[in-house]
Amino acid sequence: MNTTSHHNTLERSSIYATSPKQLEEIRGFGWTRTVKIAPVPEKYRYEFLSAMLKQNFQRMVTGSKFAAVVIGILIILFDVLHLPLQMTELMEEASALRFALFAALTLGYVSGRHLRLDDPNRSMLQFWIWANIFRTAYMLIASWLFYTIALNNEEIDGPFAVFVCLISAGLYANAGYTIALVVFNAIIYGVIIFITGTDFTKQISLLFCGYAVLASVGFSAVTLFRSFAQEFAMTKQTEEERRIALELNEHLHNANEEIQRQMSLLSEQAREIEIANTMLQERGLELSQERDKAERLLHNILPRSIAQRLQAGEETIASSFDNVSVLFADIVGFTQLAATRPAAEIVSMLNRIFSAFDIFSEQYNLEKIKTIGDAYMIVGGLPEPRADHCVAVVRMALEMHSTMELLSKTLNIPLSVRIGIHTGSVVAGVIGKKKFAYDLWGDTVNTASRMESHGEAGKIHISDAVYCSLAQTPSNQALFLFEERGEIEIKGKGKMRTWFVAQAQ
Repeated sequence: MNTTSHHNTLERSSIYATSPKQLEEIRGFGWTRTVKIAPVPEKYRYEFLSAMLKQNFQRMVTGSKFAAVVIGILIILFDVLHLPLQMTELMEEASALRFALFAALTLGYVSGRHLRLDDPNRSMLQFWIWANIFRTAYMLIASWLFYTIALNNEEIDGPFAVFVCLISAGLYANAGYTIALVVFNAIIYGVIIFITGTDFTKQISLLFCGYAVLASVGFSAVTLFRSFAQEFAMTKQTEEERRIALELNEHLHNANEEIQRQMSLLSEQAREIEIANTMLQERGLELSQERDKAERLLHNILPRSIAQRLQAGEETIASSFDNVSVLFADIVGFTQLAATRPAAEIVSMLNRIFSAFDIFSEQYNLEKIKTIGDAYMIVGGLPEPRADHCVAVVRMALEMHSTMELLSKTLNIPLSVRIGIHTGSVVAGVIGKKKFAYDLWGDTVNTASRMESHGEAGKIHISDAVYCSLAQTPSNQALFLFEERGEIEIKGKGKMRTWFVAQAQ
């Protein structure tokens, strides 16, 4: 049998699969620790021996069925059809052959029921015992048949050779087991020859033929065992290399994804920095020589406490806030509207809208951070911390929507605002020298911006953090209506659970 057929045998059927229970039982057999299995790695010892054991006795069952067919054909030829062939005298009294056929069929049926190779719960000890019982029984039946043939002065070297080849066809066995099997058959065969034979020369000839067959089968079994072990080791090595390759590919894939993610974050941060620099240039105010005017302008740009610190000579103003609410608002369709109307009308309209927003920020004691074109940003909870900053920001968002609806009806222009809110920690501070501004940084700011950009016109889009902050207070249930949007893909963040919020009736 070549190596390709060995490989096909291993993968062709599930009968060679070994359950963890069977492997554990095989480990308890003392003889399994001493069998030489090279070149199979030691960690596959019991899996290899199990596959070899099951395959051997599967071949034995198949051989017994084939032997029964051969004997049946002989009975038909010689006993039923009375064909005048070489064994005509023997077949005139074919009771021995009939008994051998009946015994072979019976053993084949019983062995098929007891050698359940595909049962993962089958005890390997019982399997081993039953298999050897059946193998011994086949040998005894064959030996009795050979003895009967020899008593009729027939030569038994031919039938013996056929029997040995059938019972040992494709046998995979290590040297120790093979020698024991060969010696057992050689003794029985020799005893039959010396008991039934009278011619010494004929006895020597028969012994030589029989022992030559046994030696050939024994050598073939050991050779096949080594070939089977080599193919098994190669198969396991291939599986191990395939597993390692898959793991390496997975690691490389994950590493590439991480690199892409980091590059995306760096690109996003660079864009945010560019936007921040642009805002600093656009929103910076020129210092006035008049102190009062400069102070008024300063208070318009910065929170009062921040302006006082700046006036006191503090150069670096930066603070961390653990819990604030950031709001981004964007006027939907304003860019297209600006392209169709005079510049003065656009500026007047934008000033009207943002002036109303500024009034609301003062009414709810919120801090306006900046505007960029038609975008508006406020924050609640700094520079002075407050517990209700989330509620205040959401209430202002509702006021902003009401204002936009009123202006849309008054001006007869389709106006709406898209709002996004997120709650979390930020870093706040003043940047710039000649043109400076009070600004915020951190993931909370980016997430709030994403809530706005992934929201819908005329709706307030909030993160799950904002919803949890609002919903944990029972009184807020009477103020707001929540609509769960579910999990959506947020650029740079992945899947996030978000909500829409509206004013309760």
